[in-house]
Amino acid sequence: MALRPKLQEVSEIAGVSLATVSRVLNAKPGVSDDTRQRVLDTLADLGYREPVRSSRTGIVGIITPELDNPIFPALAQTIESRLARFGLLTMICPVTADTVNEQEYLDHFAESSASGLVVINGKYAGVDDGFEAYEQLVKRGVATVLVNGVVGETPLPAVSVDIAAGAEMAVRHLGNLGHSRIGVLVGPQRYVTTRLLIEGYTKAMTALGHRDGPSLISETLFTIEGGRAGMAKLIENEATAVVCASDMMAIGAIEGLRARGLVTPDDFSVVGFDGTEFVSHTDPPLTSIRQPIDRMAASVAWLLQNQDSAGSRVHMFQPELVIGRTTGRAPI
Repeated sequence: MALRPKLQEVSEIAGVSLATVSRVLNAKPGVSDDTRQRVLDTLADLGYREPVRSSRTGIVGIITPELDNPIFPALAQTIESRLARFGLLTMICPVTADTVNEQEYLDHFAESSASGLVVINGKYAGVDDGFEAYEQLVKRGVATVLVNGVVGETPLPAVSVDIAAGAEMAVRHLGNLGHSRIGVLVGPQRYVTTRLLIEGYTKAMTALGHRDGPSLISETLFTIEGGRAGMAKLIENEATAVVCASDMMAIGAIEGLRARGLVTPDDFSVVGFDGTEFVSHTDPPLTSIRQPIDRMAASVAWLLQNQDSAGSRVHMFQPELVIGRTTGRAPI
């Protein structure tokens, strides 16, 4: 077993009391999420690896949607790095139409005595789908954490970015630039994430005094092609700006604008969602709502290690607006 650093050393570096360090080490309540993560970060930096509490094999599966969208490999890799600090090995398992489906992965990890499972935007994110398959996994001793695609209380520990707040943030940014005809590109409305994005968008538009309703909501696919196709409705309805449900869709939106001879941001402003590293390398660099991936990954690692005290708590994280060069003043 790895030796624990001296509590005094951790306390001084993390800037917290000795009692707080002790509570974190012993998974006790009464510590805020931010403080808990700061202490855990300090412990990890000092080389401490906490014993795997739920281990049978020491392997944790990370089930993720297709890896074509940069946000999913970014989340999976960052979570993998965090879990490695606790002596856990990971298996990243992408779900696509041409590979193993999610239920087959769930069955595999249950039968192979895995130590834990992280599911990113799994089937539970469907409006009509539930959590029973994941609850069964927990009953079989596999610690499980859900990432994104959740709203309100869940029967399992979960980590999520506040999608509605991100949409509000994007609309306010565009409103401050003088835009009133602000559209939104969303995925299929059978997903919780889509409904949350529309909720935040609608709330912010109402606050700005704009009530254009469905005419500026364009439902499409979470892909570059989907973003390109979804712009037709918004251009037809005289939008001057758009909030996209993903950075991939935003790239497609810009391509769709270029195909119609429109220049970003002079003629049309575009905001993406996810804020992964590649947005700074697009042409022009994309304005996006960034998910705090590092902090979310730290929370996932803690929840996996502390299932007994985690309960059904959802750790909700606020996103950040990263301003690139795809947003500008509304055209006159």
